Amino acid sequence: MSDYRCASTSAIPWTVWAQSIVNGAVGDYLVARQNGLGIDMALYAEHRPLPMTREAFRQAYPRPTPKVCLLVHGLGCNEGSWSYRDPSSLEHETSYGAELATDLGFTPLFVRYNTGLSIARNGQSLAALLTALLEVYPVPIEELVFIGHSMGGLVIRHACYVGAQHHHAWVPHVRKAFYLGSPHEGAPLAWLSDVAAQVLCAVPHPITRLIGDVFNVRSQGIKELRAAPRPHAHAHLDAPPHQTLPWLSSVQHYLIYGTLASDPEHLVSLLLGDGLVVVPSIPPTSAKKSDLYPILPNQLACFPQTDHLQLACDPMVYQQIYQWCATHERSA
Repeated sequence: MSDYRCASTSAIPWTVWAQSIVNGAVGDYLVARQNGLGIDMALYAEHRPLPMTREAFRQAYPRPTPKVCLLVHGLGCNEGSWSYRDPSSLEHETSYGAELATDLGFTPLFVRYNTGLSIARNGQSLAALLTALLEVYPVPIEELVFIGHSMGGLVIRHACYVGAQHHHAWVPHVRKAFYLGSPHEGAPLAWLSDVAAQVLCAVPHPITRLIGDVFNVRSQGIKELRAAPRPHAHAHLDAPPHQTLPWLSSVQHYLIYGTLASDPEHLVSLLLGDGLVVVPSIPPTSAKKSDLYPILPNQLACFPQTDHLQLACDPMVYQQIYQWCATHERSA
């Protein structure tokens, strides 16, 4: 097991999970009302925010390495969503970060944030957090690897966009970004809930309008999942396709997705994907990068019979991440 105790994400208290879920549902409302339940983005170690000081990092990470892996969770979750039973010792919990620390010498850092805020706002906060990290990390960072689950992948993309636009010092250190079930093309479930709310509000009956109002009590973070991410905080969701968020060209991007059915080509897989995010529209055998994704087929992996949440905590998914990272290690 890794020497980094803070890489363990087990035993998250139920109160923390409740707060994370509430933030996902109405996090923007909590912030607007200055409610104490709102989560401020931070790095977390042992279920507590990690102060952005060199001393705090040395205490949490006695042997920091120049290779850093940053894990960003999805909607309504926290760093506990990465936790799963260690296949080599079922009595212990592990995570992709802890495994990368053991296998490849990465120092894993876990982000917790308010998933109800807009993706652009969280992306800006993550870019600022990475700038602060570069200043207080005990040793010079040589390599940054991002792993984002669901909404976390979109937040990572926006942070990279902000960092590139403002020439942040951490951007040249980013080598790889892994997106696990991230809705780069939008999530149909979020779109359907939006349609349902509009229909209910349009019906001239007080009861249906009331139900429609309840549907509309959704955070900005949830609403933005219905469409591909945009580069600006106030971009309209019906903006033309060419205004989608650009990808950082200096980074190798990898997509991992799941399907509910055992056959990725099955109608259930094509319509529902992993239950929340559909199969990416990438030709599986094309030798060229698609217009929407700057990746080749060997940077894409499908895990049949794997649902959306499982993508963040599955030993087989970790093996794929490890292989991609190890390939870089061997070629370096």
